[in-house]
Amino acid sequence: MTTESTHDVQGLELLARLLSSHPETAFDYLEFRSLLGIEAAACAAERATTGEIEGLRRLLGKLEEAHGQNDPTLETQVDAQFHLAIYEAAHNAVITHIMRSVFELLQVGVFYDRSILYQRAGVRDTFLRQHRALFEAIAARDPARARQTAKAHLDTAADALREYQLADRRREVSSRRAEGAGLTLAKKGSD
Repeated sequence: MTTESTHDVQGLELLARLLSSHPETAFDYLEFRSLLGIEAAACAAERATTGEIEGLRRLLGKLEEAHGQNDPTLETQVDAQFHLAIYEAAHNAVITHIMRSVFELLQVGVFYDRSILYQRAGVRDTFLRQHRALFEAIAARDPARARQTAKAHLDTAADALREYQLADRRREVSSRRAEGAGLTLAKKGSD
């Protein structure tokens, strides 16, 4: 391992520890991804080679297959591959490198567990429709539509994450209430 790659790994580990200790960074990540992802989708629509479009088509097929198997873990893995292929098709080495590093953090659950989004009612179907629309916009060489579709997709992800976090907080409050009620009942029963 070169000194440069050692520093990259160490830097990612430090960033991972920092980010995982602050759950609110999930929305910072989504905002960052939106800033890059929307324009990367537009660039991919303008710059993707025929081979890259075929690669995206194959990945979309894998997404559809994973969706049909009802396997959120597999679906999130192929989802990441699909988006990375879009970043690569944008032909911007800096964006590709940064997003590859960020996706590595995602795969180990630094920002949030991506599979939870796929377990929300209706989200999997919406994501699949959006992935199809994003592919179609890129294949049609339509940067404006690619930009609009990427924005809608990232907005959906942020909304699903907000809903999950709200439901999670409600479960925590409910659990604490149940524990408190158990303590209250135990005290009354001992009198």
